[in-house]
Amino acid sequence: MNKELISERLALAIDNMIAGQIIDRLDANSGRTLRDYNARTGKKLYSGNWCTGIFMACLIAMYKRTGNAEYLERAEHAAQYIMSLQYLDSRDMRHYGMFRETTPQSMECLPRDATTAAWCLVWLYEATGKAEYLDRAVLFADWHLKYAMSGNWPMWAMMMDKENTNFYNKGSFQSGTGLFYHDLFLFTNDPRYIDQGLKPIADLYIENFFYEDGGIIREIGVFNNKEVIRHRSDVVELDMHAFNDDFGNQMLMAASDIFEDEKYRDQARKFAYWLVNHQQEDGNFFNGVKYVTSAVPIALMYFDELGRYYNDPVLLNAAERTYNKLLDMQILESSDPLLKGAFEGMPYTAEDDPRTCTQMRTNAYSFIALCKLEGKIKNFWLGGEHNRKFVDPIFIYDKNNPYPFKY
Repeated sequence: MNKELISERLALAIDNMIAGQIIDRLDANSGRTLRDYNARTGKKLYSGNWCTGIFMACLIAMYKRTGNAEYLERAEHAAQYIMSLQYLDSRDMRHYGMFRETTPQSMECLPRDATTAAWCLVWLYEATGKAEYLDRAVLFADWHLKYAMSGNWPMWAMMMDKENTNFYNKGSFQSGTGLFYHDLFLFTNDPRYIDQGLKPIADLYIENFFYEDGGIIREIGVFNNKEVIRHRSDVVELDMHAFNDDFGNQMLMAASDIFEDEKYRDQARKFAYWLVNHQQEDGNFFNGVKYVTSAVPIALMYFDELGRYYNDPVLLNAAERTYNKLLDMQILESSDPLLKGAFEGMPYTAEDDPRTCTQMRTNAYSFIALCKLEGKIKNFWLGGEHNRKFVDPIFIYDKNNPYPFKY
């Protein structure tokens, strides 16, 4: 894998993301960037909580790669938008600390989306040392543990209207929430985030969300943990998560490390093999309706990291093939600054070409996947093996290096 080429591609990708960011203190959208762009129709949708978060995480990673302060300044601008979505009215503790979905007026919170917003604030804290970012993430986590979990699993959606209608079924895409709690623990030293967050999510994921062949069960009932079957017309978006798990298996790798139990990583490997067996000849993934382009960077992360961990030639060969596909997906030929440097998106209609529509999900996941392959920086969102591991301080201090008691 050509690391010089990866560096060039990362620069193009971040320039594309920046081209869509609004920086205007008189605009209520300030800090947001493009979530979806369709060059054929000219339609633009701006980022809500989670897409603003992953954009911010890419900016932080680029700042670490280059030292260019502009990337960090833009990341903090994005963080200001995210923090404007946080509900901080202490008269209503049932919602205190959550992040609204899209704008400060939104009446809904999708806990998995909001988790990514809080998660990326953790990494902004790591990069800046500014306590407010971690404080906001802790406020969210404490709300999430108390109000957004049901049966050791995050709820699908929560509403703030008078009826207070929630969606309770358990979606597989919530699995990455455990990795947020893992990372938050590393920066707070609060074991609740492992005991009540990572551990139950990791255990329920491997016990209830996988078929025998390693494929993912996308939805189970909230109280019976049985698979929910829906009509095809209802599950196009949900079927995407058969291939793009939004980092549930990255979470399992972290669980194996911190619990020193290989059963979690073994399950992640089974899913990686399922991806190999369901990958199209050209390296893409197809859910029966449209290509799932966001699954390509996800698969690349898993094939590479697990392939090297197990020294597995099947996964390593798949990583090479998927790496080449990801590079091919990057749009280099366009003069449109909102397309050039982005990665092929998932068309929503038959009239659209993947190379004329993009989504932040695929763009950001691709950027982070290439950062992981490049291996140039440490301690960044989804860094996995490139991030620090938990070590109990009991192993750090001894008679030659005593704990620094002061009083």
